[in-house]
Amino acid sequence: MLTTITRQWTQPESVMFALRFCLGVFLTWGVSLLLDSSATGTSMATAAIIQITGSRGASIKKSAARIMGTLIGGAYVLFVASASLIDSWLFNSFIILGIVTSLGIASYFHGRVSYMFAVVGITLALVGFPLAAEPDMANLFDHVQLRCIGITFGILMAMVAAMIIPFADDQHELYSVKAYTENFLSKLFVSDESKATKLTRAFLVFVSKKWQLVDDEIYGSAGDKEDKLTSRTAFYDSINMGIRGIELKKLGETIGLPKKAWQKLIDVGFDLNIDAEALTEWQVEDTELVTVFNQEIALFATQLIQFHKISPTFDYANKEYANDIGRFTDGYVVINNMLRGAIALFILSFMWIELQWSSGMSAMIMAGMVMSVYAANPGAEKAQGPNLYAQFVAGPFAFIVNFVVMPIGSPWIVAVVSFIGVYLLAYWFWQSKSLFKVVCMVSLFSWTSLVSLSSAPSYDFANFLNSIIANITGLLVLWGTFYLIPARSTEEVIKKELKQFVIRFKNTSVDQRKALNISNWILSSYAYLTNVSDLVSIRRLLYLKALQNVINNEVLDKGDKDILLSSINQDFFKFGSNKEFSEFINVKSQTIANSNFRWFMLCDRYKSLTSM
Repeated sequence: MLTTITRQWTQPESVMFALRFCLGVFLTWGVSLLLDSSATGTSMATAAIIQITGSRGASIKKSAARIMGTLIGGAYVLFVASASLIDSWLFNSFIILGIVTSLGIASYFHGRVSYMFAVVGITLALVGFPLAAEPDMANLFDHVQLRCIGITFGILMAMVAAMIIPFADDQHELYSVKAYTENFLSKLFVSDESKATKLTRAFLVFVSKKWQLVDDEIYGSAGDKEDKLTSRTAFYDSINMGIRGIELKKLGETIGLPKKAWQKLIDVGFDLNIDAEALTEWQVEDTELVTVFNQEIALFATQLIQFHKISPTFDYANKEYANDIGRFTDGYVVINNMLRGAIALFILSFMWIELQWSSGMSAMIMAGMVMSVYAANPGAEKAQGPNLYAQFVAGPFAFIVNFVVMPIGSPWIVAVVSFIGVYLLAYWFWQSKSLFKVVCMVSLFSWTSLVSLSSAPSYDFANFLNSIIANITGLLVLWGTFYLIPARSTEEVIKKELKQFVIRFKNTSVDQRKALNISNWILSSYAYLTNVSDLVSIRRLLYLKALQNVINNEVLDKGDKDILLSSINQDFFKFGSNKEFSEFINVKSQTIANSNFRWFMLCDRYKSLTSM
């Protein structure tokens, strides 16, 4: 037990992350106090947000997006204030309009562009709402400028901390994916059908969730552009090697290869031609597919050698292979997010202005920030509870610093106690794999708005308590809007887009159809579809991929091509209704599919669909 506890509290990566995080935050705090800065809270929150990424590449991208988003948000505030600051409701409405528009844009795009527009919304909340509370045209530019300076200074301090305690190897995630792929392949071929299915699901979900981390690290690596392109190729090589292994395993199962045959193939690096003697030894009765299997293992052996040498393995000009992982969204997601944000902010505006709730501004700021983050991170709305729980973690921590430690009067004691609290939260943020990670993350941001960041202690407990209540109220109102307008899940979006994708697949020209990379579609959607056990949609996508490979690469007359495309009709989602196609594919499965891998995969995918 003691060994387990020691291991939990001494995990090297978690320790390094927590130390770097604390260094960035407290360096920002200390220098801000020395400079008598009025943007201490903004700077500290920025240093925390940049450090939370955990990699050099991600911190660079996030910093650039944060600066741009802040500048756009600040420019918007300056633009509308000159004409609307004469009335609280009028100015508030313009700020809400800006926030709602920015989170709509953040909902539509993905990656750092999405985050940039989320920061626009956050900036409007943090700069705009305080101006509505205390209109001050004379110092309007100073307010916006202070926010921009605070953001820039926080980023600078985060970068300084990263120089003192450098991030881990910028290729760390890439190496983990390659190692996972090699481990996956070593287990896949010698597993029974049930275990192989579980391994396959785990592999595809793993790589689809890793792509952003790998992409960020490749971007932030010290290598030149050519090295970065090679690293990106190595990432997708890992994915496609895994997919090739899955297809090869399926072909071997159809033949009936026993476990000892797979082990023999693994031992010789798949560089083995299966002859009649081997078939007799392994008691393989279905010998019709042996020719195509020999062709595929010979190709796989070559690809495996290139993969281990970390040299380009696949031709990505060929749309047969996955070379990108995207994100799904549609107009309903955008509209729903905008409506939800507008309702929440106008409710809180009414409570603040008409009901004379003095802390209403804090509630609006909290809601504006959180809804912008939700828009930039699909699925983040599922963490409504942890966001709320974080207030009960950050609140007591801030209370101890504010009303127990600060009155003692020693800045060193304040620094030590604050360091310990932040270190523990940062450590368990990095260490945790559950929703507690979200609690720690939000707590790391929230405490800076609750603690007196000046050199003098604050004894205003009433304001402290009101701030916590306002934060909780803002989160509860936002949570309530999700009951009023439920979030449109990514799974629903994928199913809707799948129908449109099928229509586009059939009705486009030959060249446009060849440009459709269905492998990317499968890779992007697999984790979501698996999460809801939607095997039908997965198999439809796999069928489309096999169909495209046959149409793009095999010599077909117009009649055969028309029959193949006829399977993608209005009854595509009721497979088996097309009798002409069913008869056609049955003939092919008994003839050409025994010597042609693409036709084998098409027939097999069709069989898996009709058997459901």
